[in-house]
Amino acid sequence: MRLQDSTLLRDLDRTLALAGVILSLALIVYLGRKSSGVVYQLTGILTLISCLLWLAIRKRHTFAFHPPGSRTLASFWTICFFGLYTASLLEVHLRPHQYERPLLYFILTALMAGVLACEIFTSGRRRGALIFIQVLLLGLSVAWSQLLIFPSLLGVDPWYHSDLTQQILGAGFIPENYVYATLPLFHLMIAATSLITGLSYKFAAMASVSLGQILCNAIFVYLIASRLFRSQRIGWLAALMVVIGNHHINMSYWSIPNAFAAVFIPIALYLILFRFRDRFPAKSAALCVVVLAATILTHTVAAMCMAILLFIAWGAFAFYEVYHPEMENNFPLYIPNGFLIGMFAWWTYASNSIESLGSLLRRGFSIDVFVTTPEEFLGSATVVPISEQLFNNIGMFLFFTVSFIGIFSMISPKGNRLSFAIACTGVAPLAISFFSLISGHSVIEHRWWYFSQILLSIPLAVALSTAGASNLKRPRVVSCCASAFVVVLSFLMILSPPANIDNHIFSPVTGFTYAYTQSEIVASDFFAVHAAGAIASDSAYCTNPSSSMFAHVYGIGEERLIELDDSLISGTFDRDGSMKIIRSKWLREPMIMGGLILHVRPDINAHISSLGFNRVYENAAATGYTG
Repeated sequence: MRLQDSTLLRDLDRTLALAGVILSLALIVYLGRKSSGVVYQLTGILTLISCLLWLAIRKRHTFAFHPPGSRTLASFWTICFFGLYTASLLEVHLRPHQYERPLLYFILTALMAGVLACEIFTSGRRRGALIFIQVLLLGLSVAWSQLLIFPSLLGVDPWYHSDLTQQILGAGFIPENYVYATLPLFHLMIAATSLITGLSYKFAAMASVSLGQILCNAIFVYLIASRLFRSQRIGWLAALMVVIGNHHINMSYWSIPNAFAAVFIPIALYLILFRFRDRFPAKSAALCVVVLAATILTHTVAAMCMAILLFIAWGAFAFYEVYHPEMENNFPLYIPNGFLIGMFAWWTYASNSIESLGSLLRRGFSIDVFVTTPEEFLGSATVVPISEQLFNNIGMFLFFTVSFIGIFSMISPKGNRLSFAIACTGVAPLAISFFSLISGHSVIEHRWWYFSQILLSIPLAVALSTAGASNLKRPRVVSCCASAFVVVLSFLMILSPPANIDNHIFSPVTGFTYAYTQSEIVASDFFAVHAAGAIASDSAYCTNPSSSMFAHVYGIGEERLIELDDSLISGTFDRDGSMKIIRSKWLREPMIMGGLILHVRPDINAHISSLGFNRVYENAAATGYTG
């Protein structure tokens, strides 16, 4: 029997769905035997449901989802969206707590996403520009609303990148003593924006890389989906799914090179899979070379992801040709090969990133490379409640598992080789991150989840439209159900810790505010000027090479900075003459050390005073001691 006549290949979606049922059951059993795998059992359960649902609807599904449009209804939903948007902005402006967005803001934002989904289901082609503006406004709101309530940068790594950018602006060239000196595109873009506009680093980053990420990811996901399925509605839904992804929101306010480099992935896929077939392939090829080179010059993890995706796309075309021999594989192998050669050449002869890769390979991508667990504190670590773990993860799990329905749809006989290739490339980053996680290895999973949410937004949009297309006799009921799902998904995503840096109402144990308040900035100004000797404080504030204000804002050398994390937990302090700074945030939030969640003793200030240390400074956010 010829391979193309195989039933398993001819109905590949059915084969993989059945395999998914079996593997999901095995995963549920396997994780059920591990004490740490209870929450991840949910992935098996949701995957099982998605596979069974696909098996139930696969025979009547279609990509032709054309519910009847209504100008009146579309206008109504537009008015509702802008009404909710205005109310959400007022809610942030009138917030009772200076550094926390109210819960009502998140409710209004989730409703905005649902209203926008309703508008997509009832709108015609002429409203495309308006819908896209609404998608962009929604994406900016969930990311920038938290950026604007803090006076400082958000996240850990942005402080390092701010320092490098300031060095470039001050010197007029790229300094050599920085890791990113050979991967400078991110910093050059922010520096250029700052020079042109006169904005500070924070606002220059917002106006360039943050806006660029939200705008480009939404545009090119829309272009791929609408071109692939000849449906603007699927394209709009895909753009909406991108901006509500929790890791996409995280990378939109936590501006770092890896986040910005991911912008080039959907751009490259669009150019290679679609534009090469247009009338001017030479122009598309030149643009594609620029995009691929920009990826290499921005970040190593994104470049590695791009290389993997290019080979998977080529392999998907080659595999599709096996059981569709009448279709030629016109995805040229020289594209992934050329990119791989260029990437390794740059890593070897310019950036020396090949040495870091070799070290990770020698250590088998052990999680200990990235996280060191302090064994002396294992007994005092806080156990995260199962309910909180479920809330933190269920939105992301729903995003990924429901997208499996779209993947099955795209690889089914009703799809084509382009939909097959997009499905394969979309699931690859998710597979890498998930299996490395359950195997105890680390590839910096949250970065790969970010890549996954960009690419799997298309299958997720297909899944929502597939459910509707299989029940076209009741289009309004289906649209309402899909919109309700978007509301629930949005609420779970935007309130999860990756997307939400300030409101920890549902994540009191695991929520962490990666930002400095005005009082903490004032305290750092005081200590940087008046401390003659060493300065000791928690690692995030003082010694972390990525987030230390004393290192990156005031230029204090690492020889004068001492980490105080162990002392804050144990209560034991050295009399080394250093200025010891205790931030009051640790009385409200736990400290995360090596994957452990630990609480600073609540009487830490009274305790350190009882040890004979002298209080020399105090404000609402920090207290300083000498002795």
